[in-house]
This record gives sequence, C-alpha cells and structure tokens, in this order.
Amino acid sequence: MVTDLMIPLAIDGVWSFLVYLVFGLIVAAIARAIMPGEEPGGFLASAIVGILGAYLGAYMRTILGISHDGEVSFFSPLDWAFSILGALVLIFIWKKLIAPMLVKK
Repeated sequence: MVTDLMIPLAIDGVWSFLVYLVFGLIVAAIARAIMPGEEPGGFLASAIVGILGAYLGAYMRTILGISHDGEVSFFSPLDWAFSILGALVLIFIWKKLIAPMLVKK
C-alpha cells in the first residue's frame, strides 16, 4: 500500500534517486561548511549523509504537509532549507553518536 508519507525513492524510482544523488552531494558540501570540524569517514561519509539528508528533508516536508510534489527542486528555497537541515541533523548524529562507536582510539 502506497501512502503519502513514503520516501520519494519508493515512489519515483531511478530518476528520483539520481536527482537526490546530485542534490545530496551539493547539500553535503553546504552542511559541512556550516558544521565544520573533523569528519569521521571522510568524503564518502559526508556524501552519504548529504544524500540521506536530502531524503530526510523531503520526508520532513511531507510529514509537515508543506511538500509541493514529493520531489526536490533546485529552484525551491524550501527544498534547500529542509535538505540542509536534514543533513545537519544527520551530521550531528553521525559525529556524536555513531562515529565514536565505530572509530575507537
């Protein structure tokens, strides 16, 4: 059963994934500039966090009822804001909770 709260990848398929991939990489760079510091995992971790952040941002918009079509748009300031917010949340979780458990010094 498909609901309005499903993650966009499940609805739109491969094209949606490619859009989120490019959008997420840009969001990752912006989020890393906002939240600097040592990045456990390097570029790959940042890229994954950015892509997942774009998905999280789209999901947050859908839950709040302010999603226009369930897709990200390069021309929508709201999409950028929520995607960056999602990436910042995930970067915080990654740096404070997950990475310390994986990288023991």
